[in-house]
Amino acid sequence: MPVSHAPEMIPAERRTRIVEALEVQRVVKVATLSEALGVSEITIRRDLDILEREGLLARSYGGAVLRKRSTDDQGREGAEVKQAAEKARIAKAAAAMIEPHDTVFLGSGTTVAHVLRYVDPELEARIVTPSLGAAAETQGLRLEIVFLGGLYRPQLNSVEGTWPLDMIGQFHADKAILGADGLDLKAGLTTPSIAVAAIELAMIRRTRGEVVVVADFNKIGLVCAVVICPLDQIDVVLVDTGVDKKVRDEIQRAGPRCEAV
Repeated sequence: MPVSHAPEMIPAERRTRIVEALEVQRVVKVATLSEALGVSEITIRRDLDILEREGLLARSYGGAVLRKRSTDDQGREGAEVKQAAEKARIAKAAAAMIEPHDTVFLGSGTTVAHVLRYVDPELEARIVTPSLGAAAETQGLRLEIVFLGGLYRPQLNSVEGTWPLDMIGQFHADKAILGADGLDLKAGLTTPSIAVAAIELAMIRRTRGEVVVVADFNKIGLVCAVVICPLDQIDVVLVDTGVDKKVRDEIQRAGPRCEAV
């Protein structure tokens, strides 16, 4: 790790070294930091507590995880990212979870919309979604699409309002597949949009089977302004292999099964 044995370090410098280690490894252990920095584990725990209060990390079992923050309120606009291949693998893995005759809630976001690119064209299932992007992927498929109407927000390529919430209440879904603007051990699943949070929380509450969240590594540790749900309300998190195994293990300890694809 990028820290050196420096017993004479002042506390501020020591905490800077801890953050530097987190930026490289994303997960650090108290015992490892204690040995590397030449101070007691009690001192390291105090440093981690201070850094957590500053919003730089989240405490985890025996250590800490890097926390990033987002103040961007642009929703899903511009969500095409450099990791296109990784996002495609995540979408394909999510598509494989849809079974014949399932009723599936599909949330907003480009990765979630792309799930329908990988569905067997002969699969018969019902998709309930507020996403125009998802609806656009269904040409030539045998899927039944229930589009949740409401006030259209171009920046989200989705809808909001009471109408989609009322329609969600008419279903008991077998699965929900949701995207992640932010996924953090302590903050849970978050988004910049109040409208998205309301719709996706309603979907979670009306799902009798698995709630699946798809998230590339850029979303892990990111905290957006609006909470959708804590991690223990999610059953499966599908991530790319850019998410370190230590981070995946921490996610699993928080509740959901975490699979790298």
